[in-house]
Amino acid sequence: MNFFGHATVACMRSEEPRFLLGAMLPDFGSMAGTRFDALLDPALARGVELHHETDRLFHAAPPFRVACASALTVLEPQGVGRATARAVGHVGSELLLDGLLSFDERVRNAYASSLRFALDERVERSIAWKGPADAERLRTLFVRLHAAPLPEGYRDLDFVCDRLEHILARRPRLSMKPDDRAPVRAWLADAAQHLERECDALLQALR
Repeated sequence: MNFFGHATVACMRSEEPRFLLGAMLPDFGSMAGTRFDALLDPALARGVELHHETDRLFHAAPPFRVACASALTVLEPQGVGRATARAVGHVGSELLLDGLLSFDERVRNAYASSLRFALDERVERSIAWKGPADAERLRTLFVRLHAAPLPEGYRDLDFVCDRLEHILARRPRLSMKPDDRAPVRAWLADAAQHLERECDALLQALR
C-alpha cells in the first residue's frame, strides 16, 4: 500500500495524528531517502507496526496480486521491460488505490491534519535517525506533501503515469523508456477499473 492507503487503514482504529503518521512513516522515510534507528514515541511505533502488518496482508491479497500479474502479462509483449512491467504493476496499483480511497473525506481530513501536526509539533524530533540530515529531509517532505495535490491527484491517470516515471527513474533497471508511457497508461486505465470493483472487499479484508 502507498501512504494514503495506510492512512485509510489506520483511521479504522484511530485518527490520532502520531498514530496516523506512524502508519505512513515507512513510506515517508523511503520517499525522503531517510532511515531511522528507533522511534521515541509509542504512538508512532504502534503506527509503524500497523504499517508492516497491513503491507503483509495487502501484498498477499488476490486483487493486488491479480493487478500485478496483469501488468506483466499485458505490458511485456508490448515491449516494456520485464522488471519495469513488474514495478509498474506493484507501484501503479498502490497509487491507483490511493486515488480510489481519496474520495473518503474523513480520511482526507485526518491525513491533512496529521501533516499539519507533524510540522507544528516537529515530529521528526521523536525519531532517532541514522544520518545527521535525515530529520531535516523528513521535514522537507512534510512541507512538500502539505502543499501537494495529494491524494486527490492519484485519481488522474496522467498524474499517476508521471509519478510512476519519477519514482522508477531512481532505479535505472526499472525506469520507463519514452515508448513505455502509452502502454503503461492504457494498463493503468484497466487496472483502475479492476481495483475500483475490488476496493470495498479489499478494505473489508484488511479491517
